[in-house]
Amino acid sequence: MKKIKYIALGVIATLFSSCGNDWLDLQSSTQIETDGSLTELRDFEFVLNGAYSSMQSSSYYGANMTCYGDLTGDDMKSYKSSSTNVSYYTFKYNKTNGPSGFWGMYYGIAKNLNILFRDIEKIQLVPDREITTPKLEKLTEQEYYNDLKGEAFAIRALLLFDMTRLYGYPYLKDNGASLAVPIIDKVVEDKNFKPSRNTTAQCYKAITDDLKEAVKLLRPVKKEGKINKWAAMTLLSRVYLYMGNDGEAYNVAAEAIKGAEKQGYKLWTNDEYAKIWATPFNSELLFEIVNLTTDSPGKSSIGYLCTKYNLIATEKYWKDYMKDNSDDVRSQMVSTASSSKPYCLKYPAQGSKSYEDANIPIFRLSELYLNAAEAAVKKNDIPNTRKYLKPIYARTGEDLDALSDDKITLDLVLEQRRIEFWGEGQRFFDLLRNGKSVERKDHLSEVPDEALNFNWDYYKMVLPVPNHEMEYNENMVQNPEYEQH
Repeated sequence: MKKIKYIALGVIATLFSSCGNDWLDLQSSTQIETDGSLTELRDFEFVLNGAYSSMQSSSYYGANMTCYGDLTGDDMKSYKSSSTNVSYYTFKYNKTNGPSGFWGMYYGIAKNLNILFRDIEKIQLVPDREITTPKLEKLTEQEYYNDLKGEAFAIRALLLFDMTRLYGYPYLKDNGASLAVPIIDKVVEDKNFKPSRNTTAQCYKAITDDLKEAVKLLRPVKKEGKINKWAAMTLLSRVYLYMGNDGEAYNVAAEAIKGAEKQGYKLWTNDEYAKIWATPFNSELLFEIVNLTTDSPGKSSIGYLCTKYNLIATEKYWKDYMKDNSDDVRSQMVSTASSSKPYCLKYPAQGSKSYEDANIPIFRLSELYLNAAEAAVKKNDIPNTRKYLKPIYARTGEDLDALSDDKITLDLVLEQRRIEFWGEGQRFFDLLRNGKSVERKDHLSEVPDEALNFNWDYYKMVLPVPNHEMEYNENMVQNPEYEQH
């Protein structure tokens, strides 16, 4: 990907384009004119396909977003000092050399989505007229329009959510007062536009607004490789947990579980668990990013990085949850070929594809259950904590009913999140959003002492604003602690 220049100059990022996404039966479009040439509903689907294609990039969910969420935590580590993304693990970056790929990816995709939002309002619909979509679905124009717009809202919300948790301190640390990133929610036509950072609270308001719109618009149906209603609700429930809005987190998660299961989604059984990761679009996957052999990140992908053990389980995690824990079906998701290289098996070869082309799970039904359980336990609602935690806890090989009420705690729920989402990029964020510490017991010698035990007060738990943004925009401010080091 070409280097992303200062976003306020109005440059559309040259994002990862593909030769065509067979799974969508449509060519994607990652570059569109600012003055707009979107005149038909099909045009807007091209733009969305371009956004999904760009999300495959190794700079985002193709690898780095997952690597960041795991390598900065306590359950995965870099295998050696030359491993890809080792700087996430060692926190060895500063205000001049911090990661910049996330920033460029967000503003490149968001710019195209904002053009979509502007131009889709100009479409003259015949709401009841039936049309055939490129996927050969029979829909009314209104249904197709709503779906396209709903997906765009959900993608924009996911992008801003990820940027906010990368660059802004956890919401509950200061009720969202810290600076996060600029919210760019309209087409920028002024080439001299120089945005300033919004607060974390302002970003979360924009995120929840977009997601609530997405949930209203999206049809309650399965979609392969695209965000559907239940995926959008999963993200919304997660966002509410990050904000400490436990009542809404619970309500959204419980409603989504009911709706998704009515549509045919179901949790994997213990017998299915180890093998089903090789089956795309299976019963628990609400949204996964699709990789083809023609357009995946290849040797930069999370599948390749895991299988070639660039990142592996820490010794503590390996011993506590994997090595002698054969009753827990999730222990099968770590390679046992070598105890010195226990790598993640959640990105296997799928069908005729190599492991480096594996699809990437983003939202699973399991998360809805764990979100509901976490919200319930925080409300001291033990019966509903049991209700939603029980089927996940069953993956340990034990029955939750054997535990007394005083054992049904937040720590128990977070431990199940820890095991369930190992290798999926959530651990670092789950700890710090709950005000807990990251404690690293075994590590490479390159890890500085300050990064061995830290909490949300550690200044490097947020990324520095990329240097090129600071150089070209006098309205941009750096996280102050980075200026002091």
